[in-house]
Amino acid sequence: MSGVLPASTSVRVHGLSKRYRIGAQLDRDESLVASVGRQLVAPVRNYRRLRDLRRFGDDGAEPNVIWALRDVSFELAPGDVLGVVGRNGAGKSTLLKVLARITEPTTGRVDLRGRVASLLEVGTGFHPDLTGRENVFLNGTMLGMSRGEVASRLEEILEFAEIRKFADTPVKRYSSGMYVRLAFSVAAHLDPDVLIADEVLAVGDAEFQRKSLGEMRSVAEGGRTVIFVSHNHGLVSSLCTRAIWLEQGRLMAEGAVEDVMAAYAASLQTGGAGDVRHRTDRLGNGRVQVSEAFVREPGAAATSAVVAGRPLELVVRYDGSDSPVGRLAVAVTIETLLRERIATVSNVLSGDTLESVPGNGELVCRLDGLPLNEGDYMCTVKLEVDGLTADHIADTTRFHVNPSGFYPTNAYPGARSGPLLLEHSWRLEA
Repeated sequence: MSGVLPASTSVRVHGLSKRYRIGAQLDRDESLVASVGRQLVAPVRNYRRLRDLRRFGDDGAEPNVIWALRDVSFELAPGDVLGVVGRNGAGKSTLLKVLARITEPTTGRVDLRGRVASLLEVGTGFHPDLTGRENVFLNGTMLGMSRGEVASRLEEILEFAEIRKFADTPVKRYSSGMYVRLAFSVAAHLDPDVLIADEVLAVGDAEFQRKSLGEMRSVAEGGRTVIFVSHNHGLVSSLCTRAIWLEQGRLMAEGAVEDVMAAYAASLQTGGAGDVRHRTDRLGNGRVQVSEAFVREPGAAATSAVVAGRPLELVVRYDGSDSPVGRLAVAVTIETLLRERIATVSNVLSGDTLESVPGNGELVCRLDGLPLNEGDYMCTVKLEVDGLTADHIADTTRFHVNPSGFYPTNAYPGARSGPLLLEHSWRLEA
């Protein structure tokens, strides 16, 4: 799992694959003799794994087997912050577990230089009967630090984790929030050369998440490497220097964050635009249902491209009842293709009451001066009748916003400045 790396490389992953056999029974009480024997036959086992990988290749024909990772390779330099993105089940967490030496790979090699700290699950590496203070020393020892080195950082760790008065309480009595605060504080403050983190940071409150992100930036700025998985793609774009995109265990893209996120977003552009009458992935009692949704310039035909700053109409057509329905509420949420919400518009927010409306109809929402920056967007629509959800369907339509001279100066800030264009003015006050 480890080897000699040049100074310019902190992590090297080569040909990494991980196979799980469905229904396989593991011997959790393996004896020392059996363990030594397993290591002695490791070269033969690795040869057989490589043979199987070549044998079953791309067809996935091996019965009762799931490949969580397939031939993944990449390198990281000191100071790199790598974001790992992909759909659920893409192999992101498996990759982190292999990097953290929690899971053994089926084939391939991982080389890591220096100390590796991981935060993959709440309380990973903690002994429940030991106190918070004792677990800090335990984790430091596991990282190869002396007791004196850990002691010099103890107060800073407890202060960051906000558990100073509970430092001598067994961690089995900690809440999940206390667990994760202490676990992250230990991982970040004991000078790891490589810090690995999963979505576990979502357990903390907003203030702790802010502190944690700042600490991760500090770790990277200190010349150390950070690898983390997040479904918050805005966070990946703002924090990471590099990214990889996994799909069904395979590495689909690797490199600059902007390029990888653009490729991943493009992969999400499947179905769900315009006519949605035959869509089955919807929620609600079906009293009325969305039949079609699209955008257009006022009074014009449906379009897939609009211009930033110009008026826009969101159109929702619905059907499902031959008789009038009671109180109707409609909400349209505009999102990026990475499912990040930009804004929601509804007749409830605008105060436009829809009472005793036809069972079939067309709802139109006008936006004066679309304040969206260049990019691709999609809409989720929700209909309620008499306070109950009648239909809720995501990705009903998609549209592209072209850049324009939105501001009086005709200046264009660029897509990286964020999704919103805000009218504003400045003044100097004495």
